[in-house]
Amino acid sequence: QLPRAAPLLCEEPAAAAPPAEPEPMSGPPGPKGEPPLQFEMFSKEWRQTAEQDNWDGFRIEAATQVTKHLQASHTLFLGTAMREQGYIYQFGPAFQTEGGRTMMVGRIGLDGGVSGRLIQKVGTGFELKASSQSHLKDPQRNMHDASVEYTGKDWTFGAKAAWQGALLAGGSFTQRIVPSLQLGGDLTCVMVQNTIMIGQVGARWSEGGHTFTTAVSRQPDMKSPTQAPLHEVKMQYHRRLNERLCLATEFKFSHPDKESGMSVAYEYAFRNSRVQGNVDTDGKVSCSVFDYQGMGFSGTIDYARGDYKFGVLLQVMPPEQGAPPQ
Repeated sequence: QLPRAAPLLCEEPAAAAPPAEPEPMSGPPGPKGEPPLQFEMFSKEWRQTAEQDNWDGFRIEAATQVTKHLQASHTLFLGTAMREQGYIYQFGPAFQTEGGRTMMVGRIGLDGGVSGRLIQKVGTGFELKASSQSHLKDPQRNMHDASVEYTGKDWTFGAKAAWQGALLAGGSFTQRIVPSLQLGGDLTCVMVQNTIMIGQVGARWSEGGHTFTTAVSRQPDMKSPTQAPLHEVKMQYHRRLNERLCLATEFKFSHPDKESGMSVAYEYAFRNSRVQGNVDTDGKVSCSVFDYQGMGFSGTIDYARGDYKFGVLLQVMPPEQGAPPQ
């Protein structure tokens, strides 16, 4: 049976509870018994704690178990400000093979949006990904991408190509230096009239319940008439105090505009629910509460803009084998 997944981020509203995306494919275990991470996953602990599934209005998600590996899901938003008409409905299937080596997810919405995602593990170290998003009424939202990733014993490699009004191509590489330290970087090229190059280098240190990550990026400043280079440094620290409580913080600074920001996040897991919160120096406060039986609450406040959003979630999920219907 497909695993019961937590609600997805709804910046682009998602189908109800598709199977959880498989963890990055691993090769032979590294020195700590864990495979090295792809560069984009260096700060995964910070993102898992700080990134929330926030929405407004009433949201209901329902799923039907069609077969052992196939699930059909529905998502409905009512009274939401995410669309001009105030509502969103999406339907789509989710398929996952035994062991999670193949996963396919599709969605179609009443607003004209269609999207799909495919993940395929190959051999002992390769993972292929492809996704496509098309919108009949808004061509600006059309996007297609494909990538290949390899995870070895102490190093990783990734390559990606995408189309979003322009061709994007990039690659990444990471190397584990010692059991607790991993270094890496990536480079992205945007094929426009004046080719844009975006590069990053970063490091990840993790030991026990402590994780520290940092990255330095360089890209053209689109606000500048001459597109002068803009450098930004980000640092994240994540601390798991016990099995239930996690705390995390992020600091970022950019040069030469000298802009900075800081965020603090927490996550607490009760026996039957999970609470997440985040506050930053931009005046934004957010919180989300999810009950594992299918209820959820969301709240976001932007004090600088005077924007307040609150929402309620109800999930109707297929029962586990042998369990009574919910």
